[in-house]
Amino acid sequence: MKQAAETANPITLSALGSFYSYGIGTRRNPSLAVRYYRAAAKTGNADAQYNLAVCYGEGTGVRRNHQIAVGWLRKAAKEKVPEALHMLGHYYRYGPALKKDPRKGFQLHRVAAKQGCSEAQFSVGFCYSKGEGVAANPKTALGWYMRAAKQGHDDAQYNLGYFYEHGRGAKRDMRRASKWYRAAASQGHGDAQLALGDIYESGQGSKKNPTAAIKWYQNAATNRDLKIRTKARRALKNLLH
Repeated sequence: MKQAAETANPITLSALGSFYSYGIGTRRNPSLAVRYYRAAAKTGNADAQYNLAVCYGEGTGVRRNHQIAVGWLRKAAKEKVPEALHMLGHYYRYGPALKKDPRKGFQLHRVAAKQGCSEAQFSVGFCYSKGEGVAANPKTALGWYMRAAKQGHDDAQYNLGYFYEHGRGAKRDMRRASKWYRAAASQGHGDAQLALGDIYESGQGSKKNPTAAIKWYQNAATNRDLKIRTKARRALKNLLH
């Protein structure tokens, strides 16, 4: 690895950064990953620029600095790296380091979404759902959620389930709601597990199935989110007594 690094090949340097970042073939070493990402980023490697921005944004292997993160994101975004466009859009929507500009954030998300970035597709759907940076349009939101959901995005799958259950952007369809809740729940999405448990308990869109309801409530009861755990345990208590 050291010999490869000495060639100063930006692709090799970026790859070494990923190896140390994720522990591929070696122990994880976030600070060393940053060194390699930075070396590659300075040569103009867009993927390394994005990864370095993530390190600064999260404070992984380096002290968190959103200003520096945004600087590297701008460079990667100029090369149309979809993940960089999406992350930069997030900074425009929520800050810090940039003056909040929801419209600009939405526009960046949309560019990344059209390149197939599932996180950006979810964000575009969310913006259309809430009217954030663009006029609210539940039908269009559902379409973008669908794109992300088909790529396995669990939050998008859950939101699709919610939209179909409540008739947002489409006619109410409990069969489809159950399908997408199940897809998200199978990935460990706590809210989807609760929703699916409720569907099986109440019999909406399917026959009542207390056994299945208990299964999904029990899964939700182990979620890291305290609110979800509390709701699941309360649901189990009500169902079993």
